Amino acid sequence: MSNKDIKKIISKLSSDSNNAISYVFSDAKLKNDGLLKNTVFTIKDNYADKDVICRGSSLFLSNFKPQYKATVIKLLEENGSTCVARTNLDEFGLGGSGEYSAYGLVRNPLNFNHLVGGSSSGAAASFDSDIDFAIGSDTGDSVRKPASNIGEIGFKPSYGAISRYGLFAFASSLDTVAYFTHTVNDLIKLSSILYKQDLKNDLTSIDLSFNYQKIKENKPKKVAYLDCFDKLNPSIAKSYKQFLKKLSDDGIELIKVEENIKMLNSIDVIYKVIAFSEASSNLSNLTGVSFGQREEEKDWSETFKKSRTKYLGKMVQSRLILGSFFLKEENQLRYFVKAKKMRRVLVEYFESIHDIADVFIYPASNDVAPEVDKKPKYKSYLDYILTYSNLVGNPSLSIKLGIDEQTNLPFNIAFDVKRNKDIELFEYSLYFEKKLKEFHE
Repeated sequence: MSNKDIKKIISKLSSDSNNAISYVFSDAKLKNDGLLKNTVFTIKDNYADKDVICRGSSLFLSNFKPQYKATVIKLLEENGSTCVARTNLDEFGLGGSGEYSAYGLVRNPLNFNHLVGGSSSGAAASFDSDIDFAIGSDTGDSVRKPASNIGEIGFKPSYGAISRYGLFAFASSLDTVAYFTHTVNDLIKLSSILYKQDLKNDLTSIDLSFNYQKIKENKPKKVAYLDCFDKLNPSIAKSYKQFLKKLSDDGIELIKVEENIKMLNSIDVIYKVIAFSEASSNLSNLTGVSFGQREEEKDWSETFKKSRTKYLGKMVQSRLILGSFFLKEENQLRYFVKAKKMRRVLVEYFESIHDIADVFIYPASNDVAPEVDKKPKYKSYLDYILTYSNLVGNPSLSIKLGIDEQTNLPFNIAFDVKRNKDIELFEYSLYFEKKLKEFHE
């Protein structure tokens, strides 16, 4: 890649017509030193960068310039990569479709009649061969689901593996730094830089650091798979069965996980109660007093209400109202505390699956990217299955499994391992990537 190339990339990003790009660094230049030298990346507009407008795709922060830099950006720049653009998202990350940015709907670049998904919608929509990797965030499935909709790799690490300093908080017990890459090798190299403990800035930070050069391909002995074929788009079901057979033919022991419908259906309810409650607390500083847009009224309370009403989108307003309701003193035991107890049961359920196999695999979704303004054709817990790993805290990766015969759109399969076993997932993923290449041939 040359400086002429980066100018071409900047020009293309500047002419974005899909509402994917929030800001372009027009003077960006390549760096020739570091593990990530001569690479370019985009970052979701909910990460702080010094003296750069960081809006979180909200009108509320349309003029907000932080005075500090997120740890993730700092590490990437120190290791030779160049940020070329900031990307739009569902406002503050509180949406999962790409429809809720204050700056417009973000469509699927493979077919503008379909959604790209969210909340890392702009990152997914602008992620092409010119961009080496794209940084998003994953609180429910906000990177891995859009990755499925565009047929690229989407990854979230174990909770705490990467510092969240500088990432605008949505739901503190669920938020993770996450990213899109083109290959597993790129994913591993990037992770080796970002997996740095940062207790000074993030008290949830843990040490899972590793040497990139020591990661080698490893074939798992046992793979647990979810038996959910009847709930899938026929193209996905067909590819899923064929890939499982390929693994079995290669000597891997397959362990069928029967559907526990009650448990799987609980994922979405638990997530919403916890996520909305934490969001209502984390976003309580959006008052129009300390920072952000303000609509002056006769007193602080009226200023607060009018500012929020005017500058927060309806999706954010509804989720904050629900979160405040769940946290109301007389409701806490009934909703928030009960959801936390149910979360513990859910954690134990999925950890029991991880205990019986090296890897747990399942379709990343029950269908390809949905059409704009149309109801999903297939509806089940598979709409939000990826969210379980945010509740559990384990690493999760989605990678292209196939192409739908009718729409010609891609879909992914997910690979998960136990919490804090990220290195094992990297090693297994090198094997799976190789098998998937053979499968596509």
